[in-house]
Amino acid sequence: MSGEAASRSRPDLPHCQRLLAEAVFAWRKPVIVTLTSGRPLTVPWLFEGADAVLATWFLGHESGTALADVLTGAWNPSGRLPVSWPVDAGQMPLFFPQRPPGRPADPKNHLTSRYLDVQNEPQFPFGHGLSYTRFGYRAVRLSAPKLTHGGAVTVEADIANDGNVEGEETAFLFIRDPVASVSRPVLELKGAAKITLAPGATGTVRFTLSCDDVCFLDEQGNPVLEPGRIEVFVGPAAEPVRLLKAELEMQV
Repeated sequence: MSGEAASRSRPDLPHCQRLLAEAVFAWRKPVIVTLTSGRPLTVPWLFEGADAVLATWFLGHESGTALADVLTGAWNPSGRLPVSWPVDAGQMPLFFPQRPPGRPADPKNHLTSRYLDVQNEPQFPFGHGLSYTRFGYRAVRLSAPKLTHGGAVTVEADIANDGNVEGEETAFLFIRDPVASVSRPVLELKGAAKITLAPGATGTVRFTLSCDDVCFLDEQGNPVLEPGRIEVFVGPAAEPVRLLKAELEMQV
């Protein structure tokens, strides 16, 4: 049901598969779901009913071995979502570098850019992924408070393994230009870094942020650098509440 000339209008599970899953949930036993699909599926009920879900996409000939290693704990998974996973088809297209709306969503204000029947946020944001351990982001630092033309700054973040097993964490670097001559995305991905940490250990990931990273196209399609404040974020996913923030001054 995925592939050339095999598209479905609704990105969910067929009705018979939902009935099967709900029958299994009715046993009230621990349930681990392995979800095989070519795209994110809008199945919030499945995530609510399962104790854990392993999104496998379409694997190769060694898929059985790989799944067994992950499910038994022989391998600590470190995969992260390369897309934003929607709750409902009505949210699509859904992506983290979207432009800010004129009236940002506010649950206390009816006249804002929000849905009446579902959340604005995705089911899982870009970069989401769990493992058998937990990571905490402790601090973010800049090597300099200002970025000048032709220069670069180093962005560092301290990460701790707060769990009981060794694991690999993926940290993402995002920026936002809140005031510009052209509306800029809410978040822009500028880097990714991996770090492997033993239980209780703390390490540091490093990124380089250059002028090319804050450059953008003006109304005529020409690359420009504009002076002003740049917001810098480091975290495990494109989820604002989980991002550490620093501020950088761009000088031209």
